[in-house]
Amino acid sequence: MDDVTGDETAGRRLKSVSRAFRIIEHLRTEDEATLSEIAAAFDVPVSTAHIYMATLVASGYVIKEDGNYRCSLRFLRTGGELRDRMALFKAAKNEVDNLQQEHGEIANVGTMENGYMVQLYKSENPDSIDDNAPLGTHLYLHRTATGKSMLAQLPEADVDRIVDLRGLPQSTAATIKTREELNRELDRIRERKYAINNGEHFPGVRAVAVPIMLDTDSVVGAISISGPLSRMSEERINEELAPALFDKRNIIELKLVQR
Repeated sequence: MDDVTGDETAGRRLKSVSRAFRIIEHLRTEDEATLSEIAAAFDVPVSTAHIYMATLVASGYVIKEDGNYRCSLRFLRTGGELRDRMALFKAAKNEVDNLQQEHGEIANVGTMENGYMVQLYKSENPDSIDDNAPLGTHLYLHRTATGKSMLAQLPEADVDRIVDLRGLPQSTAATIKTREELNRELDRIRERKYAINNGEHFPGVRAVAVPIMLDTDSVVGAISISGPLSRMSEERINEELAPALFDKRNIIELKLVQR
């Protein structure tokens, strides 16, 4: 029988299930690994590692090729089906594509999950640049324009909970470092109605974002435009990009209401 850990507060957990998911995360970050590498990484006997890998291969979520294990494309199907069922993605995809085509920069739509900003869709332009984060990437909310625009719509207690849960880790010298800095930034966002990321997640990249609301109290996501600092001037943001985002945001919100 699986060993059970945890208490009534944290919740009872199966060690084997937890380790299986950590193995999957290891394969995701390392691309692939041999049986001995997995055994060493998780400090288990090779025989134990073999049981885990045989089970994951039988499930179809891990592939074994030439003695190496990797995540299978079944994860692509799972993630794709989940995203495609989301009302936010359905309502935003065409508008995000239009933003990219009309303004020549990368456009994104994201949402919040478990204290992170999750990138749902990106419409790319080969002549622009961003942080190259893959779809589905979970990013710290305080580092991105998309994340900050959503944080600014939350009650202070919810912001406190997210900061307590995820902290305020730095990515660049420009990243917000303290709760006081974050408070001031969220106040600025509420005043001007949009958020700006000035190289806070990836050096040399600036982004502008607006939240998507179901009503005045419920933020469901955000859309953004990002590009190199040289093309993302304050004047362009104020006069061109922010108004375009407001326009697309209104269309997306109308689509969501009509669903």
